Amino acid sequence: MYLYVGKLNWSPYADNECITMVFPAGFALKDPVCAYWQWTIDGAGVRNKNCTQEGLITSVSNTTKEYRVRIPFYSYAFEGTVSTDFSSLSLEMMNSAGDKSSVNLSLNYSNGVRVPCASVFTGKLNWFESLKNEMATLTIPGELENDEPVILTHQWTLDSFGKPKKNSIVNGKLRSVKSGSNDTITAQFDNGYYTYKLTIPSSRDQVVLQMTNPSGDVDSSGPHTLSQTDFRNLGNKKALIVRYGTGTDDGIFRVRDMLVKHLGFAHADVELSYFDVDPDKGPKKCTLGQDPPTVENFKSKFIQLCAGAVAGDVRCLYVDAHGTTYPDEDGSGEKDGNDEGWVMASNNNGTSKAILDDDWLAKAIRANLKKGVNLTIITSSCMGGGMLDTHTATPGVLLAGCHETQFNVKALNRMDPWIFAITAVIKKNVEKERGVPTYSVLYNAAKNSIRKQIKSGGIGSEGKYKGPSPKEWEPVARDQATNTSYQDPQLIFYDKYFDPSEEKFLSPFVAPNAGHAGGDVTRFPEDEYPQNFKDEL
Repeated sequence: MYLYVGKLNWSPYADNECITMVFPAGFALKDPVCAYWQWTIDGAGVRNKNCTQEGLITSVSNTTKEYRVRIPFYSYAFEGTVSTDFSSLSLEMMNSAGDKSSVNLSLNYSNGVRVPCASVFTGKLNWFESLKNEMATLTIPGELENDEPVILTHQWTLDSFGKPKKNSIVNGKLRSVKSGSNDTITAQFDNGYYTYKLTIPSSRDQVVLQMTNPSGDVDSSGPHTLSQTDFRNLGNKKALIVRYGTGTDDGIFRVRDMLVKHLGFAHADVELSYFDVDPDKGPKKCTLGQDPPTVENFKSKFIQLCAGAVAGDVRCLYVDAHGTTYPDEDGSGEKDGNDEGWVMASNNNGTSKAILDDDWLAKAIRANLKKGVNLTIITSSCMGGGMLDTHTATPGVLLAGCHETQFNVKALNRMDPWIFAITAVIKKNVEKERGVPTYSVLYNAAKNSIRKQIKSGGIGSEGKYKGPSPKEWEPVARDQATNTSYQDPQLIFYDKYFDPSEEKFLSPFVAPNAGHAGGDVTRFPEDEYPQNFKDEL
Protein backbone atom coordinates (compact mmCIF):
# COMPACT_ATOMS: atom_id res chain seq x y z
CA MET A 1 0.00 0.00 0.00
CA TYR A 2 1.12 3.56 -0.76
CA LEU A 3 -0.34 6.83 0.57
CA TYR A 4 0.61 10.16 -1.01
CA VAL A 5 -0.25 13.71 0.04
CA GLY A 6 0.10 16.96 -1.84
CA LYS A 7 -1.69 20.12 -2.93
CA LEU A 8 -4.35 20.53 -5.60
CA ASN A 9 -5.11 23.59 -7.69
CA TRP A 10 -8.00 23.49 -10.14
CA SER A 11 -9.05 27.05 -10.95
CA PRO A 12 -11.42 28.44 -9.88
CA TYR A 13 -12.77 25.58 -7.74
CA ALA A 14 -9.74 24.27 -5.83
CA ASP A 15 -7.20 26.70 -4.41
CA ASN A 16 -4.22 25.07 -2.67
CA GLU A 17 -6.31 22.22 -1.21
CA CYS A 18 -4.92 19.12 0.49
CA ILE A 19 -5.15 16.01 -1.70
CA THR A 20 -4.58 12.45 -0.48
CA MET A 21 -4.19 9.50 -2.84
CA VAL A 22 -4.25 5.89 -1.63
CA PHE A 23 -2.96 2.95 -3.67
CA PRO A 24 -4.10 0.04 -1.47
CA ALA A 25 -2.45 -2.72 -3.54
CA GLY A 26 0.22 -0.96 -5.58
CA PHE A 27 0.61 0.17 -9.18
CA ALA A 28 -0.28 -2.90 -11.24
CA LEU A 29 -2.87 -2.87 -14.01
CA LYS A 30 -6.43 -2.90 -12.61
CA ASP A 31 -5.24 -2.16 -9.07
CA PRO A 32 -7.62 0.20 -7.22
CA VAL A 33 -6.84 3.85 -6.44
CA CYS A 34 -8.64 6.45 -4.32
CA ALA A 35 -8.23 10.24 -4.35
CA TYR A 36 -9.56 12.67 -1.73
CA TRP A 37 -9.75 16.45 -1.67
CA GLN A 38 -12.22 19.25 -0.98
CA TRP A 39 -13.37 21.97 -3.31
CA THR A 40 -12.66 25.51 -2.12
CA ILE A 41 -15.98 26.31 -3.78
CA ASP A 42 -17.81 23.97 -6.12
CA GLY A 43 -19.90 24.79 -9.18
CA ALA A 44 -23.01 25.26 -7.01
CA GLY A 45 -21.27 27.75 -4.74
CA VAL A 46 -20.81 25.33 -1.82
CA ARG A 47 -17.59 25.91 0.10
CA ASN A 48 -15.28 23.17 1.38
CA LYS A 49 -17.29 20.35 -0.16
CA ASN A 50 -15.57 16.97 0.09
CA CYS A 51 -14.73 15.12 -3.11
CA THR A 52 -13.94 11.40 -3.15
CA GLN A 53 -12.89 9.53 -6.28
CA GLU A 54 -12.41 5.77 -6.67
CA GLY A 55 -11.08 4.03 -9.76
CA LEU A 56 -8.75 1.43 -11.25
CA ILE A 57 -5.41 1.80 -12.96
CA THR A 58 -6.23 1.28 -16.63
CA SER A 59 -2.85 1.81 -18.22
CA VAL A 60 0.68 1.01 -17.14
CA SER A 61 3.90 1.83 -19.00
CA ASN A 62 7.07 0.53 -17.38
CA THR A 63 10.41 1.44 -18.92
CA THR A 64 13.95 1.71 -17.60
CA LYS A 65 13.44 5.45 -17.17
CA GLU A 66 9.94 5.75 -15.72
CA TYR A 67 6.82 4.02 -14.46
CA ARG A 68 3.75 5.71 -15.90
CA VAL A 69 0.11 5.10 -14.93
CA ARG A 70 -3.33 6.35 -15.93
CA ILE A 71 -6.25 6.45 -13.49
CA PRO A 72 -9.68 7.52 -14.77
CA PHE A 73 -12.17 8.51 -12.09
CA TYR A 74 -15.81 9.55 -12.37
CA SER A 75 -15.29 13.10 -13.58
CA TYR A 76 -11.53 13.44 -13.80
CA ALA A 77 -8.49 11.42 -14.76
CA PHE A 78 -4.93 11.45 -13.48
CA GLU A 79 -1.95 10.46 -15.57
CA GLY A 80 1.72 10.64 -14.76
CA THR A 81 4.80 9.00 -13.33
CA VAL A 82 5.86 7.30 -10.15
CA SER A 83 9.43 8.00 -9.08
CA THR A 84 11.81 5.04 -9.21
CA ASP A 85 12.00 4.91 -5.39
CA PHE A 86 8.20 5.43 -5.06
CA SER A 87 8.81 8.57 -2.98
CA SER A 88 6.78 10.89 -5.20
CA LEU A 89 4.01 11.10 -7.78
CA SER A 90 4.04 13.61 -10.61
CA LEU A 91 0.56 13.64 -12.11
CA GLU A 92 -1.56 15.67 -14.46
CA MET A 93 -5.23 16.06 -13.62
CA MET A 94 -7.60 16.46 -16.56
CA ASN A 95 -11.30 16.57 -17.38
CA SER A 96 -13.30 15.69 -20.48
CA ALA A 97 -13.10 19.30 -21.69
CA GLY A 98 -9.32 19.07 -21.94
CA ASP A 99 -8.51 21.25 -18.93
CA LYS A 100 -5.34 20.20 -17.10
CA SER A 101 -3.45 20.89 -13.90
CA SER A 102 -0.22 19.48 -12.49
CA VAL A 103 -0.37 17.71 -9.12
CA ASN A 104 2.75 16.70 -7.20
CA LEU A 105 2.46 14.40 -4.20
CA SER A 106 4.93 12.94 -1.72
CA LEU A 107 4.89 9.49 -0.15
CA ASN A 108 3.80 9.65 3.48
CA TYR A 109 3.15 6.00 4.25
CA SER A 110 3.89 2.66 2.62
CA ASN A 111 4.12 -1.00 3.46
CA GLY A 112 4.88 -4.11 1.49
CA VAL A 113 1.29 -5.35 1.37
CA ARG A 114 0.06 -5.79 -2.20
CA VAL A 115 -3.38 -7.10 -1.24
CA PRO A 116 -6.20 -4.50 -1.01
CA CYS A 117 -6.68 -4.47 2.77
CA ALA A 118 -6.73 -0.77 3.62
CA SER A 119 -9.87 1.01 4.80
CA VAL A 120 -10.33 4.75 4.24
CA PHE A 121 -12.85 7.01 5.99
CA THR A 122 -13.60 10.65 5.20
CA GLY A 123 -15.65 13.41 6.76
CA LYS A 124 -15.27 16.85 8.30
CA LEU A 125 -13.07 17.97 11.19
CA ASN A 126 -13.38 21.10 13.35
CA TRP A 127 -11.03 22.35 16.04
CA PHE A 128 -11.91 25.84 17.28
CA GLU A 129 -10.29 28.51 15.05
CA SER A 130 -7.61 26.20 13.68
CA LEU A 131 -9.88 23.79 11.84
CA LYS A 132 -13.13 24.96 10.32
CA ASN A 133 -15.08 22.48 8.21
CA GLU A 134 -11.94 20.88 6.81
CA MET A 135 -11.86 17.49 5.08
CA ALA A 136 -10.36 14.67 7.16
CA THR A 137 -9.09 11.44 5.59
CA LEU A 138 -8.42 8.55 7.98
CA THR A 139 -6.63 5.49 6.58
CA ILE A 140 -6.27 2.18 8.43
CA PRO A 141 -3.88 0.06 6.34
CA GLY A 142 -4.53 -3.25 8.08
CA GLU A 143 -6.15 -4.80 11.13
CA LEU A 144 -7.84 -2.99 14.00
CA GLU A 145 -5.26 -4.09 16.55
CA ASN A 146 -2.79 -2.50 18.96
CA ASP A 147 0.37 -1.09 17.35
CA GLU A 148 -1.15 -1.26 13.87
CA PRO A 149 -0.64 1.92 11.76
CA VAL A 150 -3.22 4.65 11.21
CA ILE A 151 -2.84 7.80 9.11
CA LEU A 152 -4.90 10.99 9.42
CA THR A 153 -4.53 13.70 6.77
CA HIS A 154 -6.16 17.13 6.62
CA GLN A 155 -5.17 20.77 6.32
CA TRP A 156 -5.27 23.48 8.97
CA THR A 157 -7.55 26.42 8.26
CA LEU A 158 -4.91 28.37 10.19
CA ASP A 159 -2.01 26.63 11.90
CA SER A 160 -0.41 27.79 15.17
CA PHE A 161 1.74 30.27 13.24
CA GLY A 162 -1.23 31.75 11.42
CA LYS A 163 -0.37 30.06 8.13
CA PRO A 164 -3.45 29.04 6.10
CA LYS A 165 -4.02 25.64 4.47
CA LYS A 166 -0.92 23.88 5.76
CA ASN A 167 -1.19 20.11 5.37
CA SER A 168 -1.24 17.97 8.49
CA ILE A 169 -0.19 14.31 8.31
CA VAL A 170 -0.43 12.15 11.42
CA ASN A 171 1.30 8.80 11.20
CA GLY A 172 0.16 7.05 14.36
CA LYS A 173 -0.19 3.66 15.98
CA LEU A 174 -3.46 2.31 17.29
CA ARG A 175 -3.55 1.68 21.02
CA SER A 176 -6.09 0.83 23.70
CA VAL A 177 -7.99 -1.22 21.12
CA LYS A 178 -11.02 -2.80 22.79
CA SER A 179 -14.10 -4.70 21.66
CA GLY A 180 -17.34 -3.53 23.22
CA SER A 181 -20.98 -4.48 23.07
CA ASN A 182 -22.53 -5.26 19.68
CA ASP A 183 -19.05 -5.84 18.21
CA THR A 184 -18.14 -2.14 18.51
CA ILE A 185 -14.42 -1.36 18.59
CA THR A 186 -12.81 1.58 20.35
CA ALA A 187 -9.22 2.72 19.93
CA GLN A 188 -7.04 5.80 20.00
CA PHE A 189 -3.83 7.23 18.60
CA ASP A 190 -1.93 10.52 18.90
CA ASN A 191 0.62 12.75 17.24
CA GLY A 192 2.47 13.66 20.44
CA TYR A 193 0.09 16.51 21.21
CA TYR A 194 -3.44 15.77 20.08
CA THR A 195 -5.18 12.52 20.98
CA TYR A 196 -7.69 11.01 18.56
CA LYS A 197 -10.27 8.60 19.94
CA LEU A 198 -12.07 6.25 17.55
CA THR A 199 -15.34 4.35 17.84
CA ILE A 200 -16.07 1.88 15.05
CA PRO A 201 -19.50 0.15 14.83
CA SER A 202 -19.99 -3.51 13.93
CA SER A 203 -20.76 -2.58 10.31
CA ARG A 204 -17.19 -1.20 10.05
CA ASP A 205 -18.41 1.41 7.57
CA GLN A 206 -17.99 4.42 9.83
CA VAL A 207 -15.58 5.90 12.36
CA VAL A 208 -16.61 8.33 15.07
CA LEU A 209 -13.58 10.56 15.73
CA GLN A 210 -13.05 12.67 18.86
CA MET A 211 -10.07 15.05 18.97
CA THR A 212 -8.63 16.33 22.27
CA ASN A 213 -5.56 18.26 23.45
CA PRO A 214 -3.47 17.70 26.61
CA SER A 215 -5.88 19.95 28.54
CA GLY A 216 -8.80 17.72 27.58
CA ASP A 217 -10.46 20.37 25.40
CA VAL A 218 -12.89 19.20 22.72
CA ASP A 219 -14.55 21.20 19.98
CA SER A 220 -18.29 21.66 20.50
CA SER A 221 -19.01 20.24 17.05
CA GLY A 222 -17.39 16.91 17.91
CA PRO A 223 -17.31 14.01 17.82
CA HIS A 224 -17.10 13.78 14.04
CA THR A 225 -18.48 10.92 11.94
CA LEU A 226 -16.32 9.76 9.07
CA SER A 227 -17.81 7.40 6.49
CA GLN A 228 -16.00 4.65 4.62
CA THR A 229 -15.23 6.02 1.16
CA ASP A 230 -12.63 3.74 -0.34
CA PHE A 231 -12.24 1.44 -3.35
CA ARG A 232 -14.96 -0.86 -2.00
CA ASN A 233 -17.43 1.81 -3.09
CA LEU A 234 -16.63 0.95 -6.69
CA GLY A 235 -19.18 -1.85 -6.31
CA ASN A 236 -17.34 -3.94 -8.89
CA LYS A 237 -16.94 -6.88 -6.50
CA LYS A 238 -19.93 -8.81 -5.16
CA ALA A 239 -20.31 -12.25 -3.62
CA LEU A 240 -22.96 -14.76 -2.58
CA ILE A 241 -22.17 -17.34 0.13
CA VAL A 242 -24.57 -20.25 0.75
CA ARG A 243 -24.49 -23.03 3.36
CA TYR A 244 -26.98 -25.83 3.91
CA GLY A 245 -26.89 -29.19 5.63
CA THR A 246 -23.16 -29.31 6.43
CA GLY A 247 -23.08 -28.21 10.06
CA THR A 248 -22.18 -24.92 11.67
CA ASP A 249 -18.41 -24.62 11.25
CA ASP A 250 -16.92 -21.21 10.46
CA GLY A 251 -16.03 -21.88 6.80
CA ILE A 252 -18.53 -19.40 5.35
CA PHE A 253 -17.29 -16.72 7.73
CA ARG A 254 -13.67 -17.45 6.82
CA VAL A 255 -14.58 -16.86 3.19
CA ARG A 256 -16.48 -13.66 4.01
CA ASP A 257 -13.57 -12.31 6.06
CA MET A 258 -11.13 -13.18 3.28
CA LEU A 259 -13.24 -11.25 0.77
CA VAL A 260 -13.83 -8.20 2.98
CA LYS A 261 -10.52 -7.93 4.84
CA HIS A 262 -8.08 -8.99 2.15
CA LEU A 263 -9.60 -8.86 -1.33
CA GLY A 264 -11.41 -5.54 -1.53
CA PHE A 265 -15.07 -6.58 -1.21
CA ALA A 266 -17.41 -4.27 0.70
CA HIS A 267 -19.14 -5.87 3.66
CA ALA A 268 -22.52 -4.89 2.21
CA ASP A 269 -21.66 -6.59 -1.11
CA VAL A 270 -21.12 -10.03 0.44
CA GLU A 271 -24.43 -11.76 1.10
CA LEU A 272 -24.72 -14.85 3.29
CA SER A 273 -27.62 -17.29 3.07
CA TYR A 274 -27.62 -19.94 5.81
CA PHE A 275 -29.41 -21.24 8.89
CA ASP A 276 -27.71 -20.02 12.06
CA VAL A 277 -29.99 -22.21 14.18
CA ASP A 278 -29.36 -25.57 12.55
CA PRO A 279 -30.38 -28.62 14.62
CA ASP A 280 -29.85 -32.10 13.17
CA LYS A 281 -33.59 -32.68 13.21
CA GLY A 282 -36.59 -30.38 13.09
CA PRO A 283 -37.06 -26.81 11.86
CA LYS A 284 -34.08 -24.55 11.26
CA LYS A 285 -34.02 -20.78 11.65
CA CYS A 286 -32.51 -17.59 10.29
CA THR A 287 -32.35 -15.21 13.27
CA LEU A 288 -29.78 -12.67 12.02
CA GLY A 289 -31.73 -11.14 9.15
CA GLN A 290 -30.34 -13.39 6.41
CA ASP A 291 -32.48 -15.30 3.90
CA PRO A 292 -32.79 -19.09 4.15
CA PRO A 293 -30.71 -21.19 1.70
CA THR A 294 -33.56 -22.45 -0.44
CA VAL A 295 -33.25 -23.35 -4.11
CA GLU A 296 -35.74 -20.62 -4.97
CA ASN A 297 -33.76 -17.98 -3.09
CA PHE A 298 -30.50 -19.17 -4.62
CA LYS A 299 -31.81 -18.94 -8.17
CA SER A 300 -33.07 -15.41 -7.65
CA LYS A 301 -29.90 -14.19 -5.93
CA PHE A 302 -27.52 -15.87 -8.37
CA ILE A 303 -29.26 -14.40 -11.42
CA GLN A 304 -29.05 -10.94 -9.81
CA LEU A 305 -25.39 -11.53 -9.02
CA CYS A 306 -24.56 -12.34 -12.64
CA ALA A 307 -26.96 -10.00 -14.45
CA GLY A 308 -25.80 -6.91 -12.55
CA ALA A 309 -22.16 -7.31 -13.58
CA VAL A 310 -20.42 -5.55 -16.46
CA ALA A 311 -17.00 -6.05 -18.02
CA GLY A 312 -14.30 -5.46 -15.41
CA ASP A 313 -16.47 -6.62 -12.52
CA VAL A 314 -15.82 -9.57 -10.21
CA ARG A 315 -18.48 -11.99 -9.00
CA CYS A 316 -17.84 -14.73 -6.46
CA LEU A 317 -20.03 -17.65 -5.38
CA TYR A 318 -19.13 -19.95 -2.49
CA VAL A 319 -21.35 -22.96 -1.83
CA ASP A 320 -20.99 -25.14 1.27
CA ALA A 321 -23.62 -27.80 0.68
CA HIS A 322 -23.81 -31.51 0.03
CA GLY A 323 -23.37 -32.54 -3.57
CA THR A 324 -25.22 -35.28 -5.34
CA THR A 325 -25.31 -37.08 -8.67
CA TYR A 326 -28.26 -38.58 -10.49
CA PRO A 327 -28.91 -40.07 -13.96
CA ASP A 328 -28.79 -37.63 -16.84
CA GLU A 329 -32.33 -38.23 -18.02
CA ASP A 330 -32.66 -35.17 -20.28
CA GLY A 331 -29.69 -36.02 -22.48
CA SER A 332 -27.69 -32.91 -21.61
CA GLY A 333 -24.44 -34.53 -22.70
CA GLU A 334 -22.78 -35.72 -19.49
CA LYS A 335 -19.93 -38.09 -20.40
CA ASP A 336 -20.50 -40.26 -17.34
CA GLY A 337 -24.27 -40.25 -17.80
CA ASN A 338 -24.82 -38.38 -14.53
CA ASP A 339 -25.86 -34.85 -13.68
CA GLU A 340 -24.50 -33.11 -10.60
CA GLY A 341 -26.23 -30.82 -8.16
CA TRP A 342 -26.08 -29.01 -4.84
CA VAL A 343 -28.54 -30.01 -2.14
CA MET A 344 -30.35 -27.00 -0.69
CA ALA A 345 -33.55 -26.41 1.23
CA SER A 346 -36.88 -26.48 -0.52
CA ASN A 347 -38.75 -24.65 2.24
CA ASN A 348 -37.94 -21.77 4.56
CA ASN A 349 -37.42 -23.88 7.67
CA GLY A 350 -35.07 -26.33 5.99
CA THR A 351 -37.00 -29.48 6.82
CA SER A 352 -37.17 -30.62 3.20
CA LYS A 353 -34.54 -30.65 0.47
CA ALA A 354 -34.24 -29.89 -3.23
CA ILE A 355 -31.49 -30.02 -5.83
CA LEU A 356 -29.93 -27.10 -7.65
CA ASP A 357 -28.61 -28.88 -10.72
CA ASP A 358 -25.58 -28.05 -12.84
CA ASP A 359 -27.65 -27.63 -16.02
CA TRP A 360 -29.66 -24.81 -14.45
CA LEU A 361 -26.48 -23.17 -13.14
CA ALA A 362 -24.76 -23.28 -16.53
CA LYS A 363 -27.80 -21.94 -18.39
CA ALA A 364 -28.19 -19.11 -15.87
CA ILE A 365 -24.54 -18.13 -16.32
CA ARG A 366 -24.70 -18.18 -20.11
CA ALA A 367 -27.96 -16.20 -20.13
CA ASN A 368 -26.94 -13.51 -17.66
CA LEU A 369 -23.15 -13.10 -17.45
CA LYS A 370 -21.66 -10.45 -19.71
CA LYS A 371 -18.31 -10.80 -21.42
CA GLY A 372 -15.33 -9.59 -19.44
CA VAL A 373 -16.78 -10.45 -16.01
CA ASN A 374 -14.72 -12.59 -13.66
CA LEU A 375 -17.10 -15.20 -12.23
CA THR A 376 -15.37 -17.45 -9.72
CA ILE A 377 -17.23 -20.34 -8.09
CA ILE A 378 -15.73 -22.00 -5.02
CA THR A 379 -17.26 -25.11 -3.55
CA SER A 380 -16.38 -27.67 -0.92
CA SER A 381 -19.31 -29.89 -1.91
CA CYS A 382 -19.04 -33.58 -2.61
CA MET A 383 -19.23 -34.23 -6.37
CA GLY A 384 -18.70 -30.49 -6.84
CA GLY A 385 -16.18 -30.72 -9.66
CA GLY A 386 -18.79 -30.95 -12.39
CA MET A 387 -20.92 -27.95 -11.45
CA LEU A 388 -19.53 -25.65 -14.13
CA ASP A 389 -20.99 -27.91 -16.83
CA THR A 390 -17.89 -29.23 -18.56
CA HIS A 391 -19.75 -30.37 -21.70
CA THR A 392 -20.99 -26.90 -22.71
CA ALA A 393 -18.86 -23.76 -23.00
CA THR A 394 -19.81 -21.88 -19.85
CA PRO A 395 -17.94 -18.75 -18.75
CA GLY A 396 -16.53 -18.90 -15.25
CA VAL A 397 -13.87 -20.63 -13.21
CA LEU A 398 -14.54 -23.33 -10.62
CA LEU A 399 -12.34 -24.09 -7.63
CA ALA A 400 -13.74 -27.35 -6.25
CA GLY A 401 -12.56 -29.20 -3.17
CA CYS A 402 -12.71 -32.57 -4.91
CA HIS A 403 -13.37 -34.35 -8.20
CA GLU A 404 -17.01 -35.14 -8.98
CA THR A 405 -16.37 -38.84 -8.37
CA GLN A 406 -15.24 -38.11 -4.81
CA PHE A 407 -16.82 -36.77 -1.66
CA ASN A 408 -15.57 -34.10 0.69
CA VAL A 409 -14.86 -34.50 4.39
CA LYS A 410 -14.64 -31.74 6.99
CA ALA A 411 -11.50 -33.37 8.32
CA LEU A 412 -9.49 -30.41 9.65
CA ASN A 413 -10.78 -29.81 13.16
CA ARG A 414 -14.29 -30.29 11.72
CA MET A 415 -13.53 -27.78 8.96
CA ASP A 416 -13.17 -28.27 5.24
CA PRO A 417 -9.45 -28.54 4.37
CA TRP A 418 -9.92 -26.90 0.96
CA ILE A 419 -11.57 -23.72 2.20
CA PHE A 420 -9.25 -23.55 5.20
CA ALA A 421 -6.28 -23.79 2.81
CA ILE A 422 -7.51 -21.12 0.37
CA THR A 423 -8.25 -18.59 3.09
CA ALA A 424 -4.98 -19.40 4.87
CA VAL A 425 -2.95 -18.81 1.70
CA ILE A 426 -4.53 -15.38 1.17
CA LYS A 427 -4.04 -14.41 4.82
CA LYS A 428 -0.41 -15.56 4.68
CA ASN A 429 0.15 -13.39 1.62
CA VAL A 430 -1.05 -10.40 3.62
CA GLU A 431 1.15 -11.26 6.60
CA LYS A 432 4.16 -11.81 4.33
CA GLU A 433 3.41 -8.58 2.43
CA ARG A 434 2.83 -10.29 -0.89
CA GLY A 435 0.32 -9.58 -3.61
CA VAL A 436 -2.87 -11.35 -4.61
CA PRO A 437 -1.79 -14.70 -6.12
CA THR A 438 -2.79 -15.85 -9.57
CA TYR A 439 -5.30 -18.68 -9.77
CA SER A 440 -2.68 -21.29 -10.56
CA VAL A 441 -0.41 -20.12 -7.74
CA LEU A 442 -3.31 -20.11 -5.27
CA TYR A 443 -4.50 -23.53 -6.44
CA ASN A 444 -1.12 -25.15 -5.92
CA ALA A 445 -0.35 -23.27 -2.71
CA ALA A 446 -3.66 -24.41 -1.23
CA LYS A 447 -2.93 -28.02 -2.18
CA ASN A 448 0.51 -27.75 -0.56
CA SER A 449 -1.11 -26.34 2.56
CA ILE A 450 -3.36 -29.40 2.75
CA ARG A 451 -0.39 -31.74 2.34
CA LYS A 452 1.39 -30.00 5.21
CA GLN A 453 -1.69 -30.46 7.40
CA ILE A 454 -1.77 -34.16 6.52
CA LYS A 455 1.93 -34.54 7.31
CA SER A 456 1.55 -32.79 10.67
CA GLY A 457 -1.42 -34.94 11.63
CA GLY A 458 -3.87 -32.05 11.65
CA ILE A 459 -6.31 -33.82 9.33
CA GLY A 460 -8.20 -36.81 10.62
CA SER A 461 -11.97 -37.41 10.69
CA GLU A 462 -11.80 -41.09 11.65
CA GLY A 463 -10.03 -42.24 8.51
CA LYS A 464 -12.70 -41.03 6.07
CA TYR A 465 -10.34 -38.51 4.50
CA LYS A 466 -7.58 -40.14 2.44
CA GLY A 467 -5.92 -37.03 1.05
CA PRO A 468 -4.85 -36.64 -2.59
CA SER A 469 -4.84 -39.62 -4.93
CA PRO A 470 -1.45 -41.26 -5.67
CA LYS A 471 -1.65 -39.57 -9.07
CA GLU A 472 -3.84 -36.51 -8.56
CA TRP A 473 -4.52 -36.20 -12.29
CA GLU A 474 -6.10 -39.67 -12.11
CA PRO A 475 -8.53 -39.15 -9.20
CA VAL A 476 -9.53 -42.29 -7.33
CA ALA A 477 -13.28 -42.41 -6.86
CA ARG A 478 -14.90 -42.58 -3.43
CA ASP A 479 -15.28 -45.96 -1.79
CA GLN A 480 -18.90 -46.17 -0.77
CA ALA A 481 -18.44 -49.53 0.95
CA THR A 482 -15.98 -48.10 3.49
CA ASN A 483 -17.33 -44.52 3.32
CA THR A 484 -13.85 -43.17 2.53
CA SER A 485 -12.57 -40.94 -0.23
CA TYR A 486 -9.50 -39.41 -1.70
CA GLN A 487 -9.92 -35.70 -2.39
CA ASP A 488 -8.30 -34.02 -5.37
CA PRO A 489 -9.07 -30.31 -5.65
CA GLN A 490 -10.02 -29.21 -9.15
CA LEU A 491 -9.51 -25.97 -11.09
CA ILE A 492 -11.92 -25.99 -14.06
CA PHE A 493 -12.37 -23.35 -16.78
CA TYR A 494 -12.53 -22.88 -20.55
CA ASP A 495 -9.22 -21.83 -22.04
CA LYS A 496 -10.83 -18.88 -23.87
CA TYR A 497 -12.20 -17.57 -20.58
CA PHE A 498 -8.97 -16.72 -18.78
CA ASP A 499 -5.32 -17.65 -18.20
CA PRO A 500 -4.92 -18.97 -14.64
CA SER A 501 -1.21 -18.14 -14.65
CA GLU A 502 -1.88 -14.49 -15.54
CA GLU A 503 -5.11 -13.46 -13.81
CA LYS A 504 -5.14 -12.70 -10.09
CA PHE A 505 -7.61 -14.40 -7.77
CA LEU A 506 -10.90 -12.50 -7.53
CA SER A 507 -9.53 -9.46 -9.33
CA PRO A 508 -10.71 -7.74 -12.52
CA PHE A 509 -9.32 -9.44 -15.59
CA VAL A 510 -6.14 -7.88 -16.96
CA ALA A 511 -6.01 -9.52 -20.39
CA PRO A 512 -8.25 -7.62 -22.85
CA ASN A 513 -9.74 -10.85 -24.26
CA ALA A 514 -10.38 -12.50 -20.89
CA GLY A 515 -13.91 -13.31 -19.79
CA HIS A 516 -15.13 -14.68 -23.13
CA ALA A 517 -16.85 -18.06 -23.21
CA GLY A 518 -15.53 -20.70 -25.55
CA GLY A 519 -12.54 -22.80 -26.31
CA ASP A 520 -11.76 -26.13 -24.73
CA VAL A 521 -12.57 -27.15 -21.20
CA THR A 522 -9.43 -27.22 -19.06
CA ARG A 523 -9.13 -29.10 -15.81
CA PHE A 524 -6.26 -28.89 -13.36
CA PRO A 525 -4.57 -31.14 -12.34
CA GLU A 526 -5.52 -33.35 -15.31
CA ASP A 527 -4.39 -30.80 -17.91
CA GLU A 528 -1.80 -29.13 -15.71
CA TYR A 529 0.99 -31.68 -16.09
CA PRO A 530 2.81 -32.33 -19.38
CA GLN A 531 2.10 -35.77 -20.81
CA ASN A 532 5.77 -36.78 -20.67
CA PHE A 533 5.78 -36.07 -16.95
CA LYS A 534 2.74 -38.31 -16.48
CA ASP A 535 4.34 -41.03 -18.57
CA GLU A 536 7.51 -40.95 -16.47
CA LEU A 537 5.46 -41.47 -13.34
